[in-house]
Amino acid sequence: MSNPNATPTTHAYRSAVALSAATGAAISPIAFMAFGTSARAFSAADDTALYGELVRIPVTAIATGPEVKVIGVLAGIQVGNSVVREVGVFTTAGVLVGRAVLTPKEFEENSELEIEMVFEY
Repeated sequence: MSNPNATPTTHAYRSAVALSAATGAAISPIAFMAFGTSARAFSAADDTALYGELVRIPVTAIATGPEVKVIGVLAGIQVGNSVVREVGVFTTAGVLVGRAVLTPKEFEENSELEIEMVFEY
């Protein structure tokens, strides 16, 4: 990867991309960002979901060259008193594209957090 800040992708997602490249099969578009409570380290080979998912929100995905920037805005009211520690991006088919562990985030009802995740191809 040439972008050191790019989020690593999961094996499940890379397998879907490889299948599409080899067969011409349609690939499910990126559509959601989910937030959860787990601090478990990312594993490209093993991760297929968040480990403590709280909420899933729609995202904006913007492709620029070999990168896709995914933007999601989480409102504090969506997670209540929970502490958010993980974020993941999913396709419409539910395939986990990538997952990151965050510094724990606490929210007030009227607060918002905008997250950008960049994936490089």
